[in-house]
Parts: sequence; structure tokens; C-alpha cells
Amino acid sequence: MSYLALVTNNFDEVSHFYETSLGFPIVEQWDREHGRGHRFDIGGMRLEILDNARERHPLWVFYPSERFQIVVEVSDIEAAHERIAVSAPKPEATSWGATLFQVRDPDGVPVTFLQWNEGGAA
Repeated sequence: MSYLALVTNNFDEVSHFYETSLGFPIVEQWDREHGRGHRFDIGGMRLEILDNARERHPLWVFYPSERFQIVVEVSDIEAAHERIAVSAPKPEATSWGATLFQVRDPDGVPVTFLQWNEGGAA
């Protein structure tokens, strides 16, 4: 997979969340009459945020379901928790070999930070 693209009606707020609140760098951006977007590096994977208001044919954007989430694997869950600039629950160990915490972006998309524990899946 090359990257994940999310279309939003809240472009400025969502972009600010990923860049400033979560600290993911913008690696590419564009601002044209019929398209505006930011592409972020989220730890080796790319996340593209597209401004639905600028699309030539805007999409019907609905509240996200629980069918997908963005998962960011980290080597130090405590450091990741300290680094982000949004309120997040404390990391918790799972029964399946990981420690994680989850936040939601301004559109409600779940973003899970996950560290595999010794003996957990990789």
C-alpha cells in the first residue's frame, strides 16, 4: 500500500490535528482551484488529507464508522503518548501482546498508537 487518502469537509482543522497535535510532518502539499491537500509521513506510511470543498465533484462525506482506523506502530508507546499535543487516555496493555492508546481526529477517525510487547505479533 502506498498511502491512505481521507476526504474531509474540515480540511484546516484535520490537517492541523495531524501536523500540530500528532506531530506528523507534511511531505507534500498542493493548493489549486480544484484541489487542496496535504500528505503526511505517519511513520513510514503516507496519509493524504483532501479538501472536499475544493474537489471538482465533492464527495458525500459521512461520519466514519468503526470499520477502519489508522494504526501507527511505535517503538516507545510512552514517548508517543508524551509527544502528542492532544488529550489521550493512558496506554493500556492488551491480552494479545500490545500496548496502545487511541485518539480521534476532528472528523472522528480513530488513530491508534500501538507498541508490540515482547512476544507479541509483529
